[in-house]
Amino acid sequence: MTHSLARLGLLAITFAATCALAQPDGDAERGRKLFMDKMCFTCHGTLGQGGERGSGPQVAPAAWPYEAFVQQIRHPRQDMPRYSAKYVSDDELRDMYAYLTSIKPWRPAREIELLSNAP
Repeated sequence: MTHSLARLGLLAITFAATCALAQPDGDAERGRKLFMDKMCFTCHGTLGQGGERGSGPQVAPAAWPYEAFVQQIRHPRQDMPRYSAKYVSDDELRDMYAYLTSIKPWRPAREIELLSNAP
C-alpha cells in the first residue's frame, strides 16, 4: 500500500512539473497589443470576455493549457478562422497567451459597490 502511494505521489509530481513546463514565457504587454492588432478583440472583446450575439466565446481569464490554445488557433473548431504561423507566429501566440493568462477573473456585479447600490 505504501509503495502504491509513493508511486502515485511521484506521478502527481511528474504531472505537475510537466504542466509547469507547458506554460510558455511570453510578454503579456506585447500580447495585449497583438490581440488588438490582429483584431482578436472584435470577436472576443478587449479583455477576452467574449462577444455578444454569439460573435466569439469568452477566452479570458484563460483556463486551458497552452497546447489547447495553440490547437484552437491553428486548427479551430466551429466558425473561427484558421491562423497559420505565416499570419500569427509561435512567438506571437506565446505573447497573446501570456496576455490572456494575465487577465484576472472579474468580480460579479453584486460585489462592485457602484453597481450593487443601483436602484
